[in-house]
Amino acid sequence: MIKSVRIKFDKFLHDTGKAILVRIDGIEHWIPIKLCRKLIINNKLGGNVCIPSFFYERMGYEVTEDLADITVIHHVPKKEDKTKIEHDDRLFK
Repeated sequence: MIKSVRIKFDKFLHDTGKAILVRIDGIEHWIPIKLCRKLIINNKLGGNVCIPSFFYERMGYEVTEDLADITVIHHVPKKEDKTKIEHDDRLFK
């Protein structure tokens, strides 16, 4: 199940503080900022954004595997400190 998609928009048109207006394939869409993640706008005001797949379908598009937003989490296991602390028994008498 695809939970979110990364969409590319042609033009960033407006921002109201609660929603952004973008043009995708010549059609303008309002997207609530609460649903936006990883918003990237380039110098020519194009860019991309991640939104939930249900909202993308509500915009009238079909969700496909190539649009899936994949988050790669790099996990590094924590190393345990196995060194023994040597102490001088004369200090604790």
